[in-house]
Amino acid sequence: MALEKMETCAENMDNRGFYRALLDFTEAGINSTKNPVLFQVVMSIMPNLQRLQYIAIMLKNDSLKDTCVYFETIIEALGEKNPEKGVAAIEAYIKNEKDYALRLVKNSPLSFYLKDEAL
Repeated sequence: MALEKMETCAENMDNRGFYRALLDFTEAGINSTKNPVLFQVVMSIMPNLQRLQYIAIMLKNDSLKDTCVYFETIIEALGEKNPEKGVAAIEAYIKNEKDYALRLVKNSPLSFYLKDEAL
């Protein structure tokens, strides 16, 4: 299972393995919807998401375990047949990743190129 692989990689601080397991988790989730429209939409943005996610994960060492919590909640929500809980976990994950990326950029030379409102 992708979640177990993510947890093992987080424990071992294996960022590349974590990234691959995250992609497996995402792919399994998208495929399980059996929704061709959703599949096409997600696949159209996936290359950019993968690049951004790769950079974020490669820069994380101490917070990979924290990231697993979101995916554990998604699995729980599926078992409970509680889509609202799953959506809330996905939204929280995306917000956390966005905030993390913005903090990284804000504290880097790249901040010069961004508008102050974005930071």
